[in-house]
Amino acid sequence: MDLPLLIIGVLLIASLAAFFTGLLPYPIGWIILSAAFIGRWLFLRGR
Repeated sequence: MDLPLLIIGVLLIASLAAFFTGLLPYPIGWIILSAAFIGRWLFLRGR
């Protein structure tokens, strides 16, 4: 597994989990993290 992809995925899951448990009032950065995750995944698929 690609380390940057793993890190982005963990941050995305942590951000959404904190939002759904009520620790954050809104999911901070989930759009940016989702775009980075999808972009990295597509980059790796294209290689």
